Amino acid sequence: MPAFAVDWEGLIVAFESRSHQITHFFDRQTGDVEQVLERDAARHSAMAGDARYVAVPRDHGERSRGDLEEFLARCEDPACQRELSAALGSAEFAAGYRETLMRFPKEECRFFQFKERRAQERAEAWLASIGVDFEKPAHREHPGASQVNRPVH
Repeated sequence: MPAFAVDWEGLIVAFESRSHQITHFFDRQTGDVEQVLERDAARHSAMAGDARYVAVPRDHGERSRGDLEEFLARCEDPACQRELSAALGSAEFAAGYRETLMRFPKEECRFFQFKERRAQERAEAWLASIGVDFEKPAHREHPGASQVNRPVH
């Protein structure tokens, strides 16, 4: 059992963040996640130079497309699936994907649950890679989550 509880909510937020104005630091001693604005250069530098803190990896878009493609295979609404597929083929695929999901509220809900679950998996893998001993959190059950977790046929 770890000496501290991991701030799973903060870590998931950090893994879902696309902001280039904020760096999230994981505190190896407490399990907390600290948000530091890039413009706070002194604090940013101090935390980056302290072995107690580890910057949570930034997403530069490499995860986004893969997640969108993976969710597409799980989409249950045929009309939504067709539109999501078309959006992925466009130059502005992320914006088109978002706009499509907004027209299909049930799939949009399932997508956000899927993204949260993927962020959790990334956070767990990252913690293991930096040698942090942790207990997996109890997964929260969202309305409709049983449909999100159904296997794809």
